[in-house]
Amino acid sequence: MRILFIFTGGTIGSTRSGDIISADRSKSYKIIDAYNRRYGIDFEYDISEPYVELSENNTGRHIKSLCRCVKNAIGADYDGVIVTHGSDTLQYSAAAVGYCIGLDSIPVCLVAACAPIEDENSNALDNLRGAVRFIEGRKGRGAFAVYRNSQSNRVRVHRAPRLLGSVAYSDELSSVGKCAYGEFDGDGFFRKNPEYRESVDTLLPFDPDALSEDNAEALVLFSYPGMIYPQIGEGIKYIIFNTYHSGTLNTDADSARAFFQMAKGRGIPIFSTGVSQGAQYQSAALFEELGITPIVGLSPVAAYVKLWLACATDRDLLSSVHASLSGDLF
Repeated sequence: MRILFIFTGGTIGSTRSGDIISADRSKSYKIIDAYNRRYGIDFEYDISEPYVELSENNTGRHIKSLCRCVKNAIGADYDGVIVTHGSDTLQYSAAAVGYCIGLDSIPVCLVAACAPIEDENSNALDNLRGAVRFIEGRKGRGAFAVYRNSQSNRVRVHRAPRLLGSVAYSDELSSVGKCAYGEFDGDGFFRKNPEYRESVDTLLPFDPDALSEDNAEALVLFSYPGMIYPQIGEGIKYIIFNTYHSGTLNTDADSARAFFQMAKGRGIPIFSTGVSQGAQYQSAALFEELGITPIVGLSPVAAYVKLWLACATDRDLLSSVHASLSGDLF
């Protein structure tokens, strides 16, 4: 078996000095050494470092560099790829990688850590071990995230674009609908989740080279009571409105209606995320009238990344978000 390790920094690639945790360019070899001491290495591997950064500092430039590195590896003689990444923006990079390779690919596993590898509470080596065994066992194709939450003894495998965004004060990873791809049981055997379902790709993978450093064409909003609706800049091509947990937005306030009508009048599509199938609240029933398109069954993070890629590559936004790619639709 031959694996490419892509090291990008983050907590798993950082060192703590006093109360400061910072990216460490020498950490990649320390991670390999620590893994070898605990588990041994009985496979061939190469190492690539497209960048070393704390993931909260990532931009489109970093995502583009990572996706390009992954795509180059897929064309080489590897059985799988393991990407080490910071947990703050892991979900964004995971979605981007998934959207750039689709389902017809060797497994690409993104891993992170809750603490640097020297910390006795770190899950770094558990996550790395899970990724290696997942690739070794040929348990899936395409992009995944492999991670053990702090309150669990199970390493879970998530389909990359199904990850939900970070929750304040928590380093845990979770999938849309709490439906992970599978997990390693207490004996270390991988069990695919019998409830997990996904569709085949009906959309071609995206070319990451079109991404710019900043996403200046999107206006991204989050719902909160008493919100002030912003002006819509001249360069805005689409709006993403992240709903409350029930898939709702304020569609009653005069200021909200004026904002939606302004976007509609300028032909700027508004997409609402976090919307489920089934019965709707009365406020959501007004979406069509106000020019709001709900994105059903897609992680809000993945929706943002997918629209960013679609806009950058001049693809139709509406058809892109509703088509399946990399197992993203729940």
